[in-house]
Amino acid sequence: MALQRRLGRIDAFAIAISSVIGIGIFRNTGLVLRGTEAVTPDGFLGATLLWFVAGVLCLGGAVLYADLSARVPEAGGQYAYVRVAFGGRAAFAYGWMNAGVAIPARQASTAAITGELLATWLPLSSRALAVALYLSLAALHLGGVRAGAIAQRGFSVSKLATVALVAGLATWLGARGATDAPGALPAVPFGLALSAVWYSYLSWQDVVLLAEELKDPRRDLPFVMIRCVLLTMALYLMLHITIYWGLGGGAAAYGQLPALQVARRVLGGFGQNLLQVLLIVSLMGVTAGGLLVRPRIAMAMARDGLGPAPLARVSRVGTPYGALGFQVAITTALILTGSYVKLLELISFAMGVLGLFEIASYFVVRRKRPELPTSRFHPWAPLAFFIISAALCIYGAKEHPGGIVTSLAILAVISIIYVLTRPRPIAPESTQ
Repeated sequence: MALQRRLGRIDAFAIAISSVIGIGIFRNTGLVLRGTEAVTPDGFLGATLLWFVAGVLCLGGAVLYADLSARVPEAGGQYAYVRVAFGGRAAFAYGWMNAGVAIPARQASTAAITGELLATWLPLSSRALAVALYLSLAALHLGGVRAGAIAQRGFSVSKLATVALVAGLATWLGARGATDAPGALPAVPFGLALSAVWYSYLSWQDVVLLAEELKDPRRDLPFVMIRCVLLTMALYLMLHITIYWGLGGGAAAYGQLPALQVARRVLGGFGQNLLQVLLIVSLMGVTAGGLLVRPRIAMAMARDGLGPAPLARVSRVGTPYGALGFQVAITTALILTGSYVKLLELISFAMGVLGLFEIASYFVVRRKRPELPTSRFHPWAPLAFFIISAALCIYGAKEHPGGIVTSLAILAVISIIYVLTRPRPIAPESTQ
């Protein structure tokens, strides 16, 4: 069976929103404020500018991915871009580093956080809860791409409602004029604040992995990504401003999780529990979104001859069940062993470098497929997105130098496997 074009523009928008809004924005507003207070005269103004500028730079990224998705409307998204731009060997390294290492580690991390939140209420192991929840969400996707997309509509509505609730409670709290002083948390480096903002914005581009399941990918993907970034930017700025006004007192008024702090002060224990439930639902949406879109990388690789053939199998309802099972098996093992924490640190450099290849593919693909018109924002918007990504890659390498050796070792092993197995020629490029 082949992938089926069952998704429309609303589905794609819901998937993009559900992928980008997790728990980061509800947790990071105080951290960002502390990071900017150390380098600017006015921490609030500095933090506001940081959230705004990062959003503008992500718009540059949306322009980049919109162009790529129109020139290479294939399943696997970024993997397909790297393959078209740099060939099979680069695509093999990029794809297996993602499908076999990075994606399971990121999925395990999100599921583990959800399990820890659930364990505060249920007398069960957080790992057991994380695995049970993860497998339940995986089972949902056996019902097909439409079932997964419908779930993402619900998750996206819940996330927007959570943002509106926190902003509304913070506004009401600010109008009362009360302040809070939970005790000053330690200062953080500006680089950490920048990383927190940047990674709170990312993942909207994951929707490109579904290019072969959208009814009109060349029109829908650019529309969805650009508007998703604009909406996310507006929501994040609204949360940053309202929480600052609601808590008062500058960075010293912020606890570890400012959104919960606001809910507790306005609605007491009920508010804290309500928001915790909504945050769990938000994390479930991120996990479900990853289960929906990310198996397409392994599936596309197998279809191109760069992976075992069973990973390319698709059910009659449009589920790439071979690739889904592969992702679920690795992720479950990482959750149970807890090894995802160290793994994420060790591969951070590799993922940064591969991300740069992903972005650089834009400039190569444009030359190879020049039939579409060039965006008016070329080359400055994509170039700015590339520069900030490179800067954060360097910062990550500085913070976790051990990850450089590990990342290079993993990439070397993947390259050796490519040479030894000599995969058959990849499938002809799609002309859809």
